[in-house]
Amino acid sequence: MGEQLKQVLQLFSQPAFLVKEGTVTWCNSAASSLLCEGTQLSSLLEKQGSLFSLWDRTGTLQLSLVLGGMDYDASVRSTPEGELFVASRRGQEAAATAAAVFNASVSLRRPLHTMVSAASTVFEQMEANGSLTQAASRLNQSIYQLIRLSGQMSDGGRLLLHRKEALRRSTDLRGFLNDFIGQAKPLVESLGLTLNCEPPASPIVADVDTELLERALYNLLSNAVSYTPKGGTITITTRRQDMFLLFTIRDNGEGISQEVLATLFERYTDHTLGDSRWGLGMGLPMVREIARLHGGTMVVRASDGGQGASVTFTISLERSHNELRSPAVSYNCYGEFHHGLVELSDVLGVEFFDPSEIS
Repeated sequence: MGEQLKQVLQLFSQPAFLVKEGTVTWCNSAASSLLCEGTQLSSLLEKQGSLFSLWDRTGTLQLSLVLGGMDYDASVRSTPEGELFVASRRGQEAAATAAAVFNASVSLRRPLHTMVSAASTVFEQMEANGSLTQAASRLNQSIYQLIRLSGQMSDGGRLLLHRKEALRRSTDLRGFLNDFIGQAKPLVESLGLTLNCEPPASPIVADVDTELLERALYNLLSNAVSYTPKGGTITITTRRQDMFLLFTIRDNGEGISQEVLATLFERYTDHTLGDSRWGLGMGLPMVREIARLHGGTMVVRASDGGQGASVTFTISLERSHNELRSPAVSYNCYGEFHHGLVELSDVLGVEFFDPSEIS
């Protein structure tokens, strides 16, 4: 790492440090009060050491660290001199914002429920009329989008506040993924895209929260669809490595610029004004937290300039300790709504939301 880059990193208020062969070799000023040169990385990673060993040194790895007795989230990039860690504290300000978002989602539920009930009554009495059908479809799509937004705010707020547990149950992951693709593939391919999937070659049974896992996959799929032009391809692959299963969602779209990549995991970050593809900025942080709740982590690989991007998140195949718990009651923000239509409501055409066609 060059001296010029070190001088820049010294200006960071975030802790930044360099690791080579498992040992800290350099710290910026913010990091020096939390650790020192010679510190073993294994002492900072705690249970995530095996995840770090899985990393192939490409893309940006997301990990949790303990620095000075406090919890940090770290982005890691490989450099010729070693692995560069840039950490950020899970601070009170971010927690307060996440709490406000969650509370807002609770307030939205009653008017949203009223809107759904009123719209259902209108749809049932609507006569076959081309102009009314178009208007009803637009209204229905907006309702689906609001349901997704409310769910992102509710579950996202709880995930980012670490108030949500994964209700992990024994699941056939190959069957789960086949069901997911069966639901998502016709929706994605209706947009002129190709969706390929490479499920596990053999059955894999693991303890997972299927609702959270589905949410993670749909978030990444929605992102890929948003940035892949018609005629492009999105591929979902799975690969077992040691006691982890790696899910990778890859597209051949426009890629991710370095400016955006730098703030990809900062919550509620402002992005290009008028770009409807950016929502609350909670999607990738949510996926990272879902991976963490499953004993895994996340890697983003991006190329700026139309070469596409890929995101890999891992889940542990170790047995969880939840199997002895009594069944838990969970709130499902989707209700009876089609999960694929909800999660992809921002990218699908209005024709999918004709209320007379949706069962």
